[in-house]
Amino acid sequence: MINPTNRERDAALSYVERYFLPSSALLGMVGMGGLFLLSTFQWQRHTLSVPAFTREMTIGLLAALLSLLHARYQYFILETFPRHYAELASRADRMALSRPAAIVHPRRRQVVIGYVAGIVLFLLAVAVLHRGVSWIGVVSFAMAGFFITRVAFWKKVVETARTNGAGGGK
Repeated sequence: MINPTNRERDAALSYVERYFLPSSALLGMVGMGGLFLLSTFQWQRHTLSVPAFTREMTIGLLAALLSLLHARYQYFILETFPRHYAELASRADRMALSRPAAIVHPRRRQVVIGYVAGIVLFLLAVAVLHRGVSWIGVVSFAMAGFFITRVAFWKKVVETARTNGAGGGK
């Protein structure tokens, strides 16, 4: 494993803290707001049913699983190639629109295949579970599951880094 310099790691953690966490938290809260509004509306109309809620919850849990796998891969990049996120932080500070060079590692092809397979399986699950469920519920549960899981994962990473003295931006 590559031993990164502390400055690169601090810059990478700062990028995570400034860009991953706030945007994910905002989108997760939008999903939760959609859940609240939909549940309130269905409660008032007496259309809130356990089977529909269970299907929506399953979609949310599948989205959370995808998010966890995605965040774990991003964590692998942070640990192995912190320079990538440090570069992204530098470009964001300068408001540069270009992206850094792609990261090349031995299992990159398997990662791409995994991403495609995960998205296809998620969409198939949505197609199977959608019947009788509002699209607002599907989207809201998926957003909430995906982004709240992402926030929880990265919040733990940043807190652990701060506790261990590895930086974290503040």
